[in-house]
Amino acid sequence: MKEKRLVSIFYFDANIAGKDMFLVPKYLSNYLGMQGEIVYPINQDNIDFDDSYREMKLTPIKSLSKFHSTVWSEKEMAWWLIRNAKRIDVLCLFWLNQRNIIFAKIYKLLNPNGICYIKGDLGYTDFSKLANKGFWSYFRKLFTKAIDVYSVETEVNYEAIKHGLFGDHLRESTVLMSNGFDIDLFENLNIIKRDFSEKENLLITVGRLGTSQKNNEMMLAALDGVDMYNWKFMLVGNVEAEFLIAFDEFILRNPDKRDKVLITGAIYDREKLFDLYNKSKLFLLTSNWEGMANVFPEALALGNYIVTTNVSGSKEISDNERFGRIINIGDIDALRTVLIDVFESKVDLETNYREAIDFSDSNFNWRQLIAKVGDKIVEINSRK
Repeated sequence: MKEKRLVSIFYFDANIAGKDMFLVPKYLSNYLGMQGEIVYPINQDNIDFDDSYREMKLTPIKSLSKFHSTVWSEKEMAWWLIRNAKRIDVLCLFWLNQRNIIFAKIYKLLNPNGICYIKGDLGYTDFSKLANKGFWSYFRKLFTKAIDVYSVETEVNYEAIKHGLFGDHLRESTVLMSNGFDIDLFENLNIIKRDFSEKENLLITVGRLGTSQKNNEMMLAALDGVDMYNWKFMLVGNVEAEFLIAFDEFILRNPDKRDKVLITGAIYDREKLFDLYNKSKLFLLTSNWEGMANVFPEALALGNYIVTTNVSGSKEISDNERFGRIINIGDIDALRTVLIDVFESKVDLETNYREAIDFSDSNFNWRQLIAKVGDKIVEINSRK
């Protein structure tokens, strides 16, 4: 019998290998008992990968495709899909945008018995924009019937769609599935979660430092002139040049923090990154927007108290602030107050520590989460 195939068409590199764009097709193909495959544009950032990674087949093709698509950039991906659609049992795509709705329609025209799954990965603001009337609304209604399963990460988005935000078809096709932590990798690396007494007075952030989305400048502004006592802050991720300038200026104004506030650069070694989460007590995120940040479940899985702006996923990951604090986007004074309270030991980081880990294990691991989409696919197949 021919082995069934699950194919994801997306970008791929060492950074993506730790995110939902890789983990969802990996866990979903395992759950469904299919051969998983990633089709991606080859470039200098991913040329050194072998033909498989963590049991997922890797298929690089020459393409201009990356994150922000145009008709021209996606032509090679579209042509690959046209030539291979009939051999794909489940097509996995990310983001409800024009590119993926067109890909879904192409796939279903060529393989009507196949299953097309799209993972939303959008914040509520993004959903609201997508729901606007006009050509996009007409286009979406015309093509979204090609989508068999759609998932969103947060309750507010799920409820909006269930109330008809995107029409009747997606209302019936949508499931609620948060982002999770990579439980298989945790177990393969034999990571032992530290007791709270073994953790360090360390807070961390992980992401693309200096982008308008992440708003890391807010972190520096909140720490300006603040006594950090015996705490350290490590910023992990690729760094925009302008942020390096702002960081250097921050250190000039705060020479006492030269050895306390540190930029590490990107850490692609997942074992080293998990070890950093394991050492730290607090995870900080100051984004202006998010879908459901992949770093949230990673941080919670290793017992970090989460201080975050009020972005999508903040209420779910903190269990409505039981395991963290949520502040308004851009509110530097509120962030400064929280951090000072942490540094002065006015925030009880230990009491709910073990409960946070248990909450994470029960609600945010990919092995359990992926069943929500997997069962929907099995149900659809059973009706054929």
